[in-house]
Amino acid sequence: MANEVVRDEKGRLVKGSASPNASGLDRKKAMMLRNLESLTPRAISRLGKLVESDNESVALAASKEVLDRTLGKAKQSVSVDVTSSGALHLQALQELADRARIAEQKTIDVTPLVVNEAMPIEKD
Repeated sequence: MANEVVRDEKGRLVKGSASPNASGLDRKKAMMLRNLESLTPRAISRLGKLVESDNESVALAASKEVLDRTLGKAKQSVSVDVTSSGALHLQALQELADRARIAEQKTIDVTPLVVNEAMPIEKD
């Protein structure tokens, strides 16, 4: 059952049955790939001619293309040294908390006062 697409009476896929699109390609992409496959032999031939070019930059670019596609691009190694990241994180959090406390101290209350109508207002 796992190798065939099985649907229930409403046309829904039955759990555990095969995917109707196992390759993951939609119809347009599959058509493009089929069309490009016919161009592949010509592209390889052209690339081979460019490798033999008298123009050094063209020959170099073609050679790189061939090597990248056959051997894969050269890997770059990156060395990362992470030390005491927990302490740095804690320090950054403490600095943020200090800034927030300072900002609260500088806040000025500008809430309007409610005037009680029973209070007499002095006029000059």
